[in-house]
Amino acid sequence: MSSTTRGLNFEFKSGKMFATSSAELLPEAIPALDRVAQMVSLFGVTNFTIDVEGHTDFTPINTPQYPSNWELSAARATAVVRFLISRSVEPDRLKAVGYADTKPKRPHFDDAGAPIIENQVINRRVVIRVER
Repeated sequence: MSSTTRGLNFEFKSGKMFATSSAELLPEAIPALDRVAQMVSLFGVTNFTIDVEGHTDFTPINTPQYPSNWELSAARATAVVRFLISRSVEPDRLKAVGYADTKPKRPHFDDAGAPIIENQVINRRVVIRVER
């Protein structure tokens, strides 16, 4: 968790929340998301929004369910939104956004054009932004 002048950011590695090529929450993701839902509920204020962002790496996906990283990242964000709603977070405060690989935290490639594997892991994430 980190704080900004506008609110709080919670960042989770996708590998801790979802199986590869899946948008179904893993059981080990539940306690952390429960804590986020509890913190949001404890705010007791009404002037905040919660943006849930799904991010992938650049490796293409093409499955019947997720034809591209756009669908996968959006489905992961939506899964987190559905979970938060199930924990009584007000739906009208929530937004799910899929960014695919367009907003990497670290560069995808080195100067020679080779993929940076450790950055791929870092770039696959879910970010929950609670802002005023």
